[in-house]
This record gives sequence, structure tokens and C-alpha cells, in this order.
Amino acid sequence: MNLIILEDDLLQQERLKKFILAYLSQKKHSIERVIVCGKTRQLLEELENMSQNNIYFLETTIKGDLDAGLKVAQKIRKFDPLGQITFITRHSEFAKLTYEYKVNAHDVIDKKMSEIAFYDRIIANIEDFFTFNEQLPLSEVFTYATRTGKAITALYSDIYFFETGNLSHQVLLSMKSEVIPFYGCLTDIEKTSECLIRIHRNTVINQNKIKRCLKKDKKIVLEDNTTFDVSRSGRKNLKEINKW
Repeated sequence: MNLIILEDDLLQQERLKKFILAYLSQKKHSIERVIVCGKTRQLLEELENMSQNNIYFLETTIKGDLDAGLKVAQKIRKFDPLGQITFITRHSEFAKLTYEYKVNAHDVIDKKMSEIAFYDRIIANIEDFFTFNEQLPLSEVFTYATRTGKAITALYSDIYFFETGNLSHQVLLSMKSEVIPFYGCLTDIEKTSECLIRIHRNTVINQNKIKRCLKKDKKIVLEDNTTFDVSRSGRKNLKEINKW
């Protein structure tokens, strides 16, 4: 887990980083790195070699772009569906916009509040993150180390299916509102949880997302209405768990 700050004001950067490092040390919270970025491009470059399930504090306005933080949050969410995103802004009206951008923001902190209140909110967000991760059973979280060294993390309850992509060794993870491409092996993925089952050479589904089986057509329909062909071995796998 990492903590990432997006802030283009150098003084604010230093103050926030110093405060957070001191607090993490005091509470003995384990964080791999505290990363400060002054540009959205810099943050996105950091994500390329970073594990998932991080905590993000994002200034909404960067280099005069009023919603830069909101736009980068959309890209973060595609990479890190479990990460905790908190916006920091002087524009309180942006609180409503976070819903329009569909990034599942945890909080919006107004920079215009008192310094004590501001840092109390920072602390509250950090504690929320650690409390959530301590309470979440590992059996409910899909974690996979890709062939390129990245770690993919998602709740099994959000996963519909995995399928092979167009590129060699590419896998597409399909969830409620997004698709995450990565490089991996379906055989390894299906072994991570009993809820995952292979229905075809190219497809592994979450059996808890099955809506109905079309036995005559040898197809299966998931809750998101995605329809898949089911191979002979896939039908055998489904019969073993009484899903066919």
C-alpha cells in the first residue's frame, strides 16, 4: 500500500507530506511509500509500477485546470478499484461533481477550513483506510501478481468474469463499471478462489454472478447480461457445483 499526494503548491506539498509521515510513524502504520506529485502526468507514471489498494489525496485544481484532480481520479479508478480517493480543494462546489465523475470518492476536504480541522480530516481519512483494510477478510479480495510485476486487487463481489484479450498472455478483468487489462494466466487466476470457475478455454467467470443457464444453446448468462458459450469441460465444471 502506498499513499499518494497530488498537489502543485510546493509549500502545501511539503507541509502535508511532513504531517502525514509524522502521523504514520507515530501510529506505526505500514505504508510502502509516501509519494508527492505536482503534475497529473507524474502521478500516472508512478501508477505504472505501483501495487493497488492505495490511499490518494488529490488536489482538484492543478496548474490552472479546475478539474484536473477529478479527471486523473477517473484514470486511477481504472487501475486501482479498491483505492481510497480523497479530494482536497478550495472549491467546495466540487463535492457534487465527484458523483458525476463516478470515482467513488471517500471524502472531499475543504482547504478553507481551519488548519486543525483540516489535519483532523486528513487523519480521519487515513484511519478509515486502515480500518477498512484490517476488517476486510483476505478471502474476499482477489490479489494477483501480473507478469509485468504489477499487483491487481479487487473485491470478488465486484468481479463478473475474466477473459483472454487480443494480445499474447493478456487477460481482461470485467467488473461492475470497468474493464482492467493485465498480463497473466487464466489457469492461475481460477485457482485463487472457489467462486471462480472455468467455463471455456478463454473464460473464467464468478459463479455468484450467474443469472441463468441456457442448456439447449450451451450458453450461460451473467447478471450484467453478458452471454458466454460453455464448452464441454465447462459444463462439467458447472455440474460439479450444481450450476448446470
